[in-house]
Amino acid sequence: MSTDLEETKLADLVSVDTTGRARVGLAVLREVGGRGYAGPVCALAGVSEDLARLTIAFPYGEVLSRPGLGLRERQIITVSILLAHGSAQSQLRFHMDGLLNVGGSQDDLTGLLYLAAAVLGFPAAINAVPIVRSALSERDLLAGPASGQAISAPSFGNPNARATLKDISADFVAWQSEIAAGDLLAQCALDPRLLHIAAAAMLATHAKHPSILIGHFRSALSAGATKSDLEELLIQVSVYAGFPSALNAAGVLRSALEAPDQPDNSAPVSPPSNQAERFRRGAEVLSATSAGSGADVVDTFEDVAPDLGRILVEHCYGDIFCRPGLAPKTRELAACSALAAMGTVTAEKPLAVHIDAALNVGADQAQIVETILNTLPYAGYPTVEKALLIAAERFANAAIAKKLA
Repeated sequence: MSTDLEETKLADLVSVDTTGRARVGLAVLREVGGRGYAGPVCALAGVSEDLARLTIAFPYGEVLSRPGLGLRERQIITVSILLAHGSAQSQLRFHMDGLLNVGGSQDDLTGLLYLAAAVLGFPAAINAVPIVRSALSERDLLAGPASGQAISAPSFGNPNARATLKDISADFVAWQSEIAAGDLLAQCALDPRLLHIAAAAMLATHAKHPSILIGHFRSALSAGATKSDLEELLIQVSVYAGFPSALNAAGVLRSALEAPDQPDNSAPVSPPSNQAERFRRGAEVLSATSAGSGADVVDTFEDVAPDLGRILVEHCYGDIFCRPGLAPKTRELAACSALAAMGTVTAEKPLAVHIDAALNVGADQAQIVETILNTLPYAGYPTVEKALLIAAERFANAAIAKKLA
């Protein structure tokens, strides 16, 4: 709950602005932020009043107040961007609360978890689960899993690359259809227009996959989005992900608008097959590698998005980690390498889980350290320092567990 002192402080901040944008922004901030809207900005004002004033005037007064999209849609976009960011946890919580404050639902939040797992990878979804749980439980909204829906032929992946990908890995192409589209997105209750807008927001944040981003732009247009909707998306990306990301995505949108009606070469969506067998296989691998830590992660999904845990076991462990092409130790070291190089908050807990798993399947501490050090030229010293500190903590825990055994 915002205090009278905080209310007065914000009023004083806004009064200095002569453009009127801050007053407009304060009204939007109240709506999005709810009862505690003033606290974060007042704390920011303790560091820089100008930055606090700009935070009210620009994101809220200049962008979120624009008429092109409703506040629920805008909050879905903001949450999508912050999920992709990977390290803005307090802002992610604020805007998840904001989504609920402006009429969003449990289905909106859990739907974004499934979408994040498909577009960004499971660490992004895993990290967000406790944030969603906290936001929902404070409102007594934890009422079981969201009501997923089957969506029609989502454009997932680059259809023009499908033939090449099939030659390299037919399994990957099948998983795009069965797991990404047929299972994860089938649990997402967002309507197709909003689903593709949210996916585009995630992809635009890092501007790494233009050939896939353009597919989501085109799919959003096919599902009823307008050019104005997507322009508003880019303007909002400029606020929460920066102008370079927005400008890169604008070039992709231009191409989508110039040729919106491409022939649909995407594979038909297929429901996943052999789920019981894949789950059994995955559970065996998880049990053998995690010694409980990975299983604990899966259990944390149960009250928020239980299908996410099921898909993690079936797909990550039952489809991928059980494959014969690499030894378990090599797979775990590869996972450690990938997670260490990510360097985001979302990767920290999964990295700890896979360091434990690597130790469980025969890797020694020196091999894990060398794996992390090998990412140094590509990830940089700050990222590797963080990963090494996580490794040191896991090594210490393993030593304690060994003494107690």
